Amino acid sequence: MHPHSAAVARSPIRFSAGARPFLLTAPSEPTSPKIARDFVRAVLRSSPLTPLLDTAVLLTSEAVTSSHLRTPRSADILLRLLTAGHGLRISVHDGAAVRRPPPAVPSQARPPYDPVAEDADHGLWLTGELADDWGTTPYAGGPRSASLWFELYTVR
Repeated sequence: MHPHSAAVARSPIRFSAGARPFLLTAPSEPTSPKIARDFVRAVLRSSPLTPLLDTAVLLTSEAVTSSHLRTPRSADILLRLLTAGHGLRISVHDGAAVRRPPPAVPSQARPPYDPVAEDADHGLWLTGELADDWGTTPYAGGPRSASLWFELYTVR
């Protein structure tokens, strides 16, 4: 559910009241989504937030994959996970978001099927469907950097 399209079922997470931060920095490499999934799984596996684990891992994978596809390999991806008593917030920050240029295609030739390009918004659709709250914000990492965040609550 997008924050601007419908009311949130529960109040937002109050991070100042007992929130625990966890940080991961990974290079923008094809292995970054797996590293992020393993990190989230390790944090949530033995916590009271275990019921949120599968959704958190899936949405983290989508967010980190999107970030990797948008950033140069010289950039880092920062994942911040905050846990609170009734939920969590995961933010994925682009270190220096610059779209990679598409490969040159002759004007008469039809480009080959690219499943990544065809499903570019699939991750945002999933986030909108599965997260209790989500959004994007500018991030201080660079002039075009961005942050995608989402929240999951234990009681919906």
